Amino acid sequence: MFAQIRAWLILSRGSNLPTVWSNLVAGWLLGYVYTDRFPYANGLLLSLLGLLLGVSLIYVGGMILNDAFDARWDAERRSTRPIPAGLVSAKSAFIVGGLALFFGSWFTVAASLGGHRGITSVLVLLLVAGVLVYDRWHKGVSWAPAVMGLCRALLPLIGFFAVGGLIDGPHFRGGNLVALLAHPCVLWLLTFSITLVARHEAGPGTPPKWAEWLLYLVPVPLVLVQFLPDVNGLPKVAVFGCLLFWLWIFFSNRRHALPAGVGRRVADRLAAFPLVDFAAAGIFYCSVGYMRAATEGSVEVGWAVFASRLVWIMPFGSFGLTLLLRRWIPTT
Repeated sequence: MFAQIRAWLILSRGSNLPTVWSNLVAGWLLGYVYTDRFPYANGLLLSLLGLLLGVSLIYVGGMILNDAFDARWDAERRSTRPIPAGLVSAKSAFIVGGLALFFGSWFTVAASLGGHRGITSVLVLLLVAGVLVYDRWHKGVSWAPAVMGLCRALLPLIGFFAVGGLIDGPHFRGGNLVALLAHPCVLWLLTFSITLVARHEAGPGTPPKWAEWLLYLVPVPLVLVQFLPDVNGLPKVAVFGCLLFWLWIFFSNRRHALPAGVGRRVADRLAAFPLVDFAAAGIFYCSVGYMRAATEGSVEVGWAVFASRLVWIMPFGSFGLTLLLRRWIPTT
């Protein structure tokens, strides 16, 4: 029984789940301040919990289906994986993975605040389609890293629109719109680079050097957008987040030499997603200021204080939890 439970945990890559939560909440917080109707109610927190549950099921379902589709390939090259090892059948993996995708999609759309489920449904549909396309055709296909990057990039956008963020609202145009799109683009490029490196974990050769150096340039746009007109961000927050990311990548490279260290480098890069999310938080810190200027003791101020704490608790908590969970659940 214990061996089967662990097998399912290995298939789920559950140690990476906190990074998914961090990506979603980063977009959720921006959507929270950039909406023309501030949803101050207990339902706001309930909606967030539903969104987290939904994207978690989508992620886990996608990871399980990844192994289900790769069963034959793994039997030839990675016979210790749960399916070729006989701990989980491919049929069971397809069923569980498919159900997780279905219920995850339903929870994500249902948890969206009223009036915004239409656009959330479109984004969730794109996410599920990306997951299925990657799982089915990623082996030996050059465009697969781009599809995987799209899946990550959609997470903050789902959070943004699900809470009611409006890109055509009175507070969200011009530079602010560019700032919103910068974060998903950075996540896309980071995932693209990580996926290129991960391809060499169970294959020949070593990752291209340009893919390694690209990691240092990836978060730079999150600093630059802070200086755009009308954004009024806090560049020091973005710089601090980027600095933490750079130091983490630098010491990871020092600890894990190639080619033997490919797998551990990939795990470290996946764990670093929340640091990038924090680098994008400068916009939120400044924007939440006018919300806190409301009447002291009001519900508005209470929610603004809660969100201000969540903006650093979520990324750093997710980073630490990912490092803890990967001691028992393999990242890749």
